[in-house]
Amino acid sequence: MTIEEVLRASEVRVAPNNLRFAFLPNGDPGLPGLLERLVATVPNGVVERMGRTVCYFVPWIVKQRRGVAVVTEPAAEGEERKELCHHLDIKPTGNLLLISLQFYEDDRYGLAMELFDKVAYIASLEPPARSDFDELLNRALDQPGGELTPETEDWRAEARKLRSKGTPDPEVESNYRRAAETDALGVYMCALFTDVFYEDLIDETHANPLSPDALYERVRVLERLYPPNRGYSLQIVRQRPRRRAS
Repeated sequence: MTIEEVLRASEVRVAPNNLRFAFLPNGDPGLPGLLERLVATVPNGVVERMGRTVCYFVPWIVKQRRGVAVVTEPAAEGEERKELCHHLDIKPTGNLLLISLQFYEDDRYGLAMELFDKVAYIASLEPPARSDFDELLNRALDQPGGELTPETEDWRAEARKLRSKGTPDPEVESNYRRAAETDALGVYMCALFTDVFYEDLIDETHANPLSPDALYERVRVLERLYPPNRGYSLQIVRQRPRRRAS
């Protein structure tokens, strides 16, 4: 199916937080309830920063020579195809986000992180109404430390280097703040939906990750800026519970 065919075949729904979403029915009776709760997790204040955005949940997204296509059947034996976890199209007229359900089959945590990371990115494209989080990140640029993702860490390192030379670059610092907000906002929303453990966020190859205390501070600031919707709450557990010996 082309993206245009998916748009015509899908019924767009509006979640209680006004985020618009749709999905292709696959016969799973639990799918509508799961997606409704997942989408409704996004705080109202974040949705307000997303402009006109619609999220579509589809079976598979396949890369093609010119764009992408949506596929409703698994790959045939011997068939080679490039399957994608998501597709995001940002346009002045509206944003289109497609997420592959089969890419995260039986992985609710992965599906949640994929949605919230992309929602956070879309929201970060618009300036926030308040500068609390921006001020927090501005202070971080004057201090040593790592970041959740290597890309964000690279922007931070470049911004700090230019500051130290007395030649700060507003564009570099803006890119750092947008990347850092995307990282933290995605974690915050995922933590509203399910349990999130710090050690699961950090890639083993990432040599200089954001400290747990710094992440805690960022998430708490975001909680104040974007309070959870009714029925959701944030509980931060500082250490993964240990399993009892049998």
